[in-house]
This record gives sequence, structure tokens and C-alpha cells, in this order.
Amino acid sequence: MTETELARLRARLQEHRPLPVPFATDGLRRAAVLVPLLLREEGAQLLFTVRSASLPHHAGQIAFPGGGGHDGETPERTACREAREEVGLDVPEAALLGRLSPLPSPANYVAVPVVAALPWPARLTLDPGEVAESFTVPLRELLNIRPTTEERPFRGSVRVLHRYLWRDRD
Repeated sequence: MTETELARLRARLQEHRPLPVPFATDGLRRAAVLVPLLLREEGAQLLFTVRSASLPHHAGQIAFPGGGGHDGETPERTACREAREEVGLDVPEAALLGRLSPLPSPANYVAVPVVAALPWPARLTLDPGEVAESFTVPLRELLNIRPTTEERPFRGSVRVLHRYLWRDRD
């Protein structure tokens, strides 16, 4: 990804207006996830984690690093703190590109995705209590996958889930 492409992505994310959450968020905890865009010579990749089987929520699921926010913490700070705690990834403020729309979770969270562009490779240190493994997916490949969608009732509305099947991952 060139500097020009990164600048365009940053500008688009800064202009992004979050889509409204289609139901009441009363009682939902605040959370954030880091969407780590990893910059490699052969093209950008996304970093995913496989959640530890021992976790009370989302056990075994594929996810971005993230978790619940602390009082007074911005989504950016939450996403960066959680990435450091879960996978040992340090995210400098200059790497942050912007936010995507908040997403509800059946575990009673509403999470803000925070996008960051980071040089890769980097050394990761996984917290085995939270992360069983990590892996990367070339962005070019992910963009060529047509997701399946599923609608589920959620808090008096409908929640749409998008699933991407990549190699042996779901």
C-alpha cells in the first residue's frame, strides 16, 4: 500500500459518518477492536486472532484484538490497549487511521472498530488466556471473497452477520 493510498484511506475514514445502531444500546458495554492493516512489500494484510477456548464470550471465534473499554477511555485507547495486552502489538498514535461504524455483540457490547496501519512483520506476544493463535490474511484475497450474510433477531431488531470463508477459516 503506497503512501498515497494510505493518505486516501485516512481521509475517507476521517470523513466517515458512523451508521446508526438500529436498536437501543442502553445496558450495552462499550468496547473497541483494532483493525490492524499490516503493511508488507507484497501487499497489505489484516491480523486476526483466534480467541482462547477458556473465554466466557466469543471463545474459539476469529476476531480482531479488542475488548471492553475503561471509564473515560476513547475507542482508540481501548483498541490499542487491548492489542498490546492480547497480542503484544504496540500501536503508535500516528498509525491510527480512523473509525468504522459501531457493531453490536450478542455478549452485550457495542464495539467501535479502529483502523491502524502498521509496518509488518512485527514480533507478537500472545496472551494464552485470551488468544489461542493469530494469523494474517492478504487484504487482496479478503476483498475477493463474497461474504455470506445471516440475519438474527437482536434487541427487538435484526442484526446482520457477515461471514467470510478464507482457506480453512470462518
